[in-house]
Amino acid sequence: MSTQAMDIESAFHTLAPLVARGLVLQEFHATCGDRTIPAIIASPPRKQLHPDPVLLLTIGGASTHFVPPNQLPAEYFWSYGHPVVSFNTQAMPDDLTELCHNIMQGVDPFEAFIQEARAVLNHCTAEGWAKPDRIVVTGISRYAYLAFRLMAADERLKIGGGFAPVTDWRELTEFSAQRDTSQIADLRLSLFADQLAGRQIYMTIGNHDQRVGTLSACRFFLGLNQANQKRGFGTELVDFNVTQDIGHTCGDEWYQHGMKILLDWALARK
Repeated sequence: MSTQAMDIESAFHTLAPLVARGLVLQEFHATCGDRTIPAIIASPPRKQLHPDPVLLLTIGGASTHFVPPNQLPAEYFWSYGHPVVSFNTQAMPDDLTELCHNIMQGVDPFEAFIQEARAVLNHCTAEGWAKPDRIVVTGISRYAYLAFRLMAADERLKIGGGFAPVTDWRELTEFSAQRDTSQIADLRLSLFADQLAGRQIYMTIGNHDQRVGTLSACRFFLGLNQANQKRGFGTELVDFNVTQDIGHTCGDEWYQHGMKILLDWALARK
């Protein structure tokens, strides 16, 4: 049995409680160059499916963001009749020290991730699971960074959210020794603000998040607004909340608040 097949089998075992409560899970493989990317789409049962569903792409692995502790974005979409897709990116190591090492060696894991994610989205649109402009992408922490980088690279993604997002890798302890290098500094999200102009973006972060840097998230927020203003867009496109949450976390109410905003934005698009 291949490693990918084992990963999918393990994911389905983990997700068995979702099947037990009525969600419909379907495995698929997206083609990315000479590779295939294993992914899973989880939908409410047909009788509960929204008549014009919005697809959520939740970044964080094939099962990580379908089950606790990071399942809240998916749960919100399912509760309102919308499908959710997730995939196991082969580009991003779990170990952030390894990620930093790879970047310093000239590897671009973010571009590789973008190609994988676009392949998954291509498959979803070909299957009729998603319509352009009715796709929402979200991520938590490092995966929020991936969500925003994907938005910057793919015109289909007009709506996205990040919870306690990494916005500047220099803030992370695993990158401290290389924080002054251009390879790391040039990854900050504020440098991608122009590509994100005109998109609807939700962000929330605790007011003293020392893990990923509250101030860096604020700088990204300012950069987004400056990019929008240069192009004649209003400030209402970006909804940014700095909360009283302690440390690197967001309370459940902020997930509910953010996902409502994101879904409302998507449903307003025709």
